Amino acid sequence: MPIDAMERLSDEVAVGHIQKYFEVQSNGRPLYTGSRFENFAGGGDFVEPNRITAADLIAVSMLSVHVPGQAALGIMEELDGRIEALLTPLAVELRLENLTAEQFSELLDYGSPADGIWQLLRQKKATWGIGQTTASKILARKRPHLVPIYDSVVKDQVGLRDSGGQWVRWWEAFQGDKGRQFAMRLESIREASGQSHLSLLRVIDIVLWMDGHGAAKVRETVDDGD
Repeated sequence: MPIDAMERLSDEVAVGHIQKYFEVQSNGRPLYTGSRFENFAGGGDFVEPNRITAADLIAVSMLSVHVPGQAALGIMEELDGRIEALLTPLAVELRLENLTAEQFSELLDYGSPADGIWQLLRQKKATWGIGQTTASKILARKRPHLVPIYDSVVKDQVGLRDSGGQWVRWWEAFQGDKGRQFAMRLESIREASGQSHLSLLRVIDIVLWMDGHGAAKVRETVDDGD
């Protein structure tokens, strides 16, 4: 569970991981390109929040995944209207940590708008080329406060078998008194790191990715297995 993985780390270590992630090189470019994921070209949840744009697909590349040309064309042209219709009910102000059970079921469970977008992004894997990691990052770009990122590093840190059921596990981490305390801890880590724009989900993602990948390893690689 995310809460268990985070409990292994002190607040000081967690803050240090985020601060390292946002370091800038002498040439002005980020040490980790993923640090520009949320804010590139104005942010996916601020600029055309209900459409997946070329800027969103470039932003996803900063997290070391590639959207093949066929998929990019399909997403921005063929599927544009269907994706917009599914993104619209997922209001940008929604936060996973604040969703009621009814809201989670309506918006993120099987058959929901978020699940519908996931299925569209994951179609025709043999020629389309979008795995579960890339799909999660596209969705997280559009709704960073609602959809967690999935990749091989965080999967191992949390103990997931695959992306199936991941959303409910993240939501469950914020439930009850322990969940509220967890959210408060993440808010404190975010404030201390100086990165107030981050979602709580992204705080978890960065901390666990840096801890699992190794803060000294600058080359950002992940596995986008099916």
